[in-house]
Amino acid sequence: MAQQLYPFDTFSVRELNLQLMKKLGYSIKSKSDCAKLSELIFKEGLGLISQSTLYRILLYDKAHKPFYNTLTIITQFLGYIDWEDFCKTIHRKKKLEYTNGHLSHTNLEKSLLYQCIQLENYRPLEALFNNIGDVEQEAKDSITLMLYDSLLSISDTMPFFTYFGNNTFIRESFFEYGVDPSFRIANYDEGFRIYLGNYTPDKSLLDLQSFIFGNCVLFRHYCVKGDWDKALGLGQTLYNTPLLSATEMESIYVFPRLRYLSLKLVYLKLTNANAALIEDYVHYLIDYAKTVYSSLTYIERRIVFYNLGDVFLQTNVNKFYQEQLKALFENEFALFPEGLLHKPLAKVLPYFEPNGLLQHRPT
Repeated sequence: MAQQLYPFDTFSVRELNLQLMKKLGYSIKSKSDCAKLSELIFKEGLGLISQSTLYRILLYDKAHKPFYNTLTIITQFLGYIDWEDFCKTIHRKKKLEYTNGHLSHTNLEKSLLYQCIQLENYRPLEALFNNIGDVEQEAKDSITLMLYDSLLSISDTMPFFTYFGNNTFIRESFFEYGVDPSFRIANYDEGFRIYLGNYTPDKSLLDLQSFIFGNCVLFRHYCVKGDWDKALGLGQTLYNTPLLSATEMESIYVFPRLRYLSLKLVYLKLTNANAALIEDYVHYLIDYAKTVYSSLTYIERRIVFYNLGDVFLQTNVNKFYQEQLKALFENEFALFPEGLLHKPLAKVLPYFEPNGLLQHRPT
């Protein structure tokens, strides 16, 4: 019989998957993903766990009772001493969630945070958000996810966005780190407009970065939605008058920088630019990626690939250029399932997804 010193349940499996996702950069969803994880664990000298065993564990087959030593090997891959050490850590996180009023993962109405938003009783939340600045990032992430889940279940979110539009935690953790490109929360675009009201692009480099980030998020959303009038207005704000000098371009964080550069291709298409100009810009984007590649970290390279790949798919860029992009980032495929490099860009792109929220709340 499997040795069960600590529980193997839905909560522990959820946390195990989340931490593997953070290390690998993508969620485990298929047998090929499990095969790659098996290979990576073995290469670290931790032993062999079969693809099928990993699949039953990580996709939570309730009938499967894994051995303690098997679970220990997986958690050692994540840097823990053993399964017991992992369980102690994640249950501290659960205690933190309970302390902040998130009493159930299956019944949102038991969440005090949800009730405060639903009843528009914001003063307790204001105290929480204003005193969270120095806590660990894991705690901030947990509260951001609670907040996201709560707002997702509330039809009238405008009072919340209006009240907290200038709150530092909401701006940085909810709108920036926790941005949802699928815009699943009601009035999410209006919330972003309130967020943008706090930034003046010529005030400081930080304001400029946030201004670009917010407008790019909205511009992409309206293009995907097909709301062309709003998209055109934002595109003109972003691209008709240059917002960035060459020095400023390299000074802002890689994600808003690449969003800004890549989405210009969408704007060129939207404004019916001639084919030669569009092709020249595709060349520019690939050349830019080649130029900055060696100076970037692994995570930053993935951000560059994702932003360019996302726009190449949106604008139906010739597959020749899509293959050029994949070839440039060939080394970044080392953590991915075998054969992924040779699949279409649309199949490859989700493995490069850099968005913090979507690691936890996939579309």
